[in-house]
Parts: sequence; structure tokens; C-alpha cells
Amino acid sequence: MAVTVIRNAQLHLTSEEFVDVDTVAIMDHRIVPMSPALLEDGTAEEIDVKGCHVCPGFIDLLVNGCAGVSFAQTPSIDTLESMRRWQSSHGTTTFVPTMISGPRENLSKAIAAVAEFKEKHPTVCPGLHMEGPFISSSHPGFQPSGYIRPYAPADFDFFLENKDAIAYVTIAPEVVRPKGIVELLNNRIKLSIGHSSATYYEAMQAFKAGITNVTHLFNGMKAPVGREPGLVGATLQSEKVFASVIADGKHVHPALVNLAHKVLGDRFYIVSDAQSVAGMSKAPASFVLGGTEIFVDHKRGLIDAKGSFAGTTISMFDGVKFLVQSCGFSLDDALYAACTAPARALGLNEYGRIEGGFIADMVVFDDEFKIQYVVQNGYVKNSLELI
Repeated sequence: MAVTVIRNAQLHLTSEEFVDVDTVAIMDHRIVPMSPALLEDGTAEEIDVKGCHVCPGFIDLLVNGCAGVSFAQTPSIDTLESMRRWQSSHGTTTFVPTMISGPRENLSKAIAAVAEFKEKHPTVCPGLHMEGPFISSSHPGFQPSGYIRPYAPADFDFFLENKDAIAYVTIAPEVVRPKGIVELLNNRIKLSIGHSSATYYEAMQAFKAGITNVTHLFNGMKAPVGREPGLVGATLQSEKVFASVIADGKHVHPALVNLAHKVLGDRFYIVSDAQSVAGMSKAPASFVLGGTEIFVDHKRGLIDAKGSFAGTTISMFDGVKFLVQSCGFSLDDALYAACTAPARALGLNEYGRIEGGFIADMVVFDDEFKIQYVVQNGYVKNSLELI
């Protein structure tokens, strides 16, 4: 019985059993309340974190790449392993690799790689995020327009064959109509709306059909106007829909971040939308993704030749710092948006909270936002081991 005890911690996002408690234990890869019985055989490892903050591991539902690798460019198990190492070193213990619209051959490779990776690291990756190809050609972002296409009956068979490897699919409801949406949802294919020119009515119909998530709110969708609220207005009007925001300070103005959080409350969460240049010590002037050259502009961010945003260079922990330092979030609200809300949005019922029986994924950091330890699936690494 391997036991690790973390003492003198400021615990965040806990269940009631951990309120006003400064100690948490880990046993058999799970979080357990502290008990004297855990120390009886004298084998428990005790770690004094000296008043540091301890929160659940960050959960990133939209990662394109990092540490010099891109999953869309090289969809392989080696790419996922490189991404895992960098993500975990920055406190993200669960992440969803993303494939943009592209050749079917690449998608097949991605699904095979994710299936193998999930088997090896069952708590790290819930599956693949397909960001296309069933999206609006009017709001493709940097995605190659030649691969954006309508939804066809044959696609349903593809989803049924591969649904265990797919975490969720971003679609436009004007491309996948309500009948198709209901059919996919009834077969446990989780959908999110994004890259869409949907009207308010079309978005509300999609929500009525059962979609409960929106991909990177404000980006990749028609801006609301007085007589046509569009997808943004429908999302903020809904009482059940979760929505992600890219928290890099470039994609969405802090005022709109605060507005979305004020309206959505605990259904607001953040994503990194990280690309391969995230974590590179010396980023190149540009890189190619999906046949499109992406320029690394240190003021504007990652953009293509048309000026469309193409992801970020941040980690989820950077997003938390942005919410606190630039948007005025409380630390708990910022952590909730990076831990608990994304777990709820994707239905990860044993993640995103410090609670007895939950997967032992945690981040230990100090008041200066420097990570001291990361716990992933019960295994503890200190800051030196994370380098």
C-alpha cells in the first residue's frame, strides 16, 4: 500500500471533507482523506509543502501541439509523449490533442495514435478533439478551406467505428443539421459548436438538440449585432451550455472574458489552444501547419497571412495567471475555469476536484505562481524532476 501525504497545504477546489483541512493523502492513484491509519506501517512518504497552494491538475480540452511538436503535422504516439511531458511539467495532467480539417489519412493516423496513447496513459488523454471538417467555410480561422466539407451519412459510420478514441467534435450547426446532431449525440459522440456562422435560431436549435459546449467563444464565429445575436448571444442566453475561452490575452479582451464569466458562471472554462511553439526556448519566425504558414508575432500572437489567429504559445497555468492578473479573477475562480469546469464540460467525473476517490492529479505552486510539485495519477514529481 503506497501512500503519499501532502502536509501544510492551502487546498483549492475541494469537496466538503477537505474544507478547512491542510493535509491530503494519495493511495493507489487516488485522493483519500488523511487518516492516522495511513501512517501505521511507517512506509508513507510525507511532503511538507510549507503553505503552498494545492489544486487539481489542469485540464486542457484544446491542444494542437507544444515543445516543438505538432499533432496535426505529425499525428503519432511519439508526438503525444512529447506533448505529455511538457504539459505535465506545466501542471496540465489531462489534455485533449486536436486535429484540424485535413486529409483522412492524417485523421486515421491520429485516431490510431490516440487509441494507443489512451491505453498507455488512461488518465492523461480522454480522446481526440476533431476541430473540423464539418465547420463553416466562412469562419475557418487558419484551417485549410480545401478540407472543409459538408457532413454526409457515411461520416456517421466513421464516428461509430472510432468513437472510443474521440473526446469531442467541433461542428457548425448550419453544416450538421439537427437530425444529424441528435443521431450523433444518441450514439455518444460528444459535440461542440465552433467555427460557425450560425444564426441565433440555428444555435438555439442545436442546443435544444442536445449540444452543451461551445469551442473558443468569440473566436471563429460571427460577431453578434443588435438584431442578430448569433452563436455568441445564444451561448450567453443558454442556461446549460459550457463555453471555452482562449486565455492568452490576445484572442479575447479581458472585458469580454469577464462578461462571459459573469454570465456563464461555473460553465465558463479556459483552453490554451497551444501550438508547437509553446515551450520552445527559441521560437522560429514562422512555422507551417496544415499547409498554412503561421507567423510568430510577439505582439499580436500567432497569425497567418490573412491576420487570422492560429493558436497560442501558452500553457493552462499561463491562462490561470492571465485570469488573475489581467481579468481580476479570484484565484479559486481562475482555478475552477482550468480544472473543474473543463472536467464537467467533458463529463470527466473523477477529475477536476480534490475529493476522496478522485484521480490523484494535483498541482502544488507558491504565491509567485511557480510550480513546486505535480502529481499525475498519484505519482509525485518535484520542480527539478519536471525539467
